[in-house]
Amino acid sequence: MEKIVENRGNISKSMREAGYDDTTAKNPKNLTESKGYKEICEEYGLTDELIITSLVEDIKAKPQNRKPELELGAKMKGLMIEKKEIDHTSKGEKITNINYIIPNGAESKANNQATSGISSS
Repeated sequence: MEKIVENRGNISKSMREAGYDDTTAKNPKNLTESKGYKEICEEYGLTDELIITSLVEDIKAKPQNRKPELELGAKMKGLMIEKKEIDHTSKGEKITNINYIIPNGAESKANNQATSGISSS
């Protein structure tokens, strides 16, 4: 947990520094979704109640500038999903690690739009 704080939330990097092998560190969900990890978060005071209460306070305090907090809340509620490490090409060069957010359930529509108009030769 201390490594995660030091690395500003970068779980994979923190796992490597804590001694996990690279294969395990590439799948941080195996750690973050474990019962033990959730218990440690609770012990450190990072409770669901704290996160939700703080997020709601931030949203209410910024009526004109709350987009990041609303997006985070929507992701937490499963209303939006974040796509990561999507491969795109630009002038023949591969571009990776592009982050974007799409409404939950719209993934297949977004994938169809991204591939429409592309023909194989």
